[in-house]
Amino acid sequence: MDDVIDYLVVVAIRLLSISSKWFEQNVINNILEFVKGFEHLLMVLTVVAFFLIIMYMTIKQFKKLPKFYIIEIEDVYGNKTAVDGLRTNFTTFTAAKSYTHFYSGLYGDQYKFRIVGRNRILNYPHSQDYTRN
Repeated sequence: MDDVIDYLVVVAIRLLSISSKWFEQNVINNILEFVKGFEHLLMVLTVVAFFLIIMYMTIKQFKKLPKFYIIEIEDVYGNKTAVDGLRTNFTTFTAAKSYTHFYSGLYGDQYKFRIVGRNRILNYPHSQDYTRN
């Protein structure tokens, strides 16, 4: 009787071993490959999310920049003044900086030129004050 029980236990262990190998090769390996595909997808989604966040922060910072640049002119006494014939309103910082260097070289120590950023143009030559009659 003990030999029969030992034989049945050995057969059960072998069947369990064969079925566990089959289960590992056919089910677990397929599940792991499927999960690896999601691992790559998760990595790509992380990179895309990172770039979207960087673009959002860049655009948000870009919107904070001034829309116009004005050259303010000061005489030797520190009083703000206006010189006829000088362009003082610009839409880009590079142009304002270039004109500031040009004017500084042209007028020397007679005037000081400073660039100021604004979100709207003040004292635009073509604007009119309609509040007065």
